[in-house]
Formats: sequence, C-alpha cells, structure tokens
Amino acid sequence: MEISVADEGPGMTAEQRARAFDRFWRAGSGSGGSGLGLAIARRLVEVDGGTIELRDAGSVGLVAVVRLPAA
Repeated sequence: MEISVADEGPGMTAEQRARAFDRFWRAGSGSGGSGLGLAIARRLVEVDGGTIELRDAGSVGLVAVVRLPAA
C-alpha cells in the first residue's frame, strides 16, 4: 500500500530532505516544533516494515510518500 500526502508549503532543498528525518533537525529558524515528528514517523513506518520519503512537489511544496507492506 502507498499513501502520498502533498502540501503547498515552501518546500525543501534536496539537502534538507536528506536530513529531514534526523532527530531534532529543523529546516528553518522559525518558531515551533521540536524536530521530532518526521523521525518518529519514520521509526513507526519502519517498525511496520515500510518506508517513508519526501519528494519535491514541483513548483511548490513537498510530497510525503509512505509505503507499507500488504497485510
């Protein structure tokens, strides 16, 4: 099964996407967030035998893709 979620935010560079799942890492200097959400999401998906990745959405935003094995 594959689930994709797209947003229309500012997006991330390839370098930022490579680090986005690191614990406590945050892309911007803006307030809010602890930098744990994507790290936790990745761990939960991997425990279930799946994968998660971030892709460039083109002109704006990101696409998060979660792949889980069929039950």
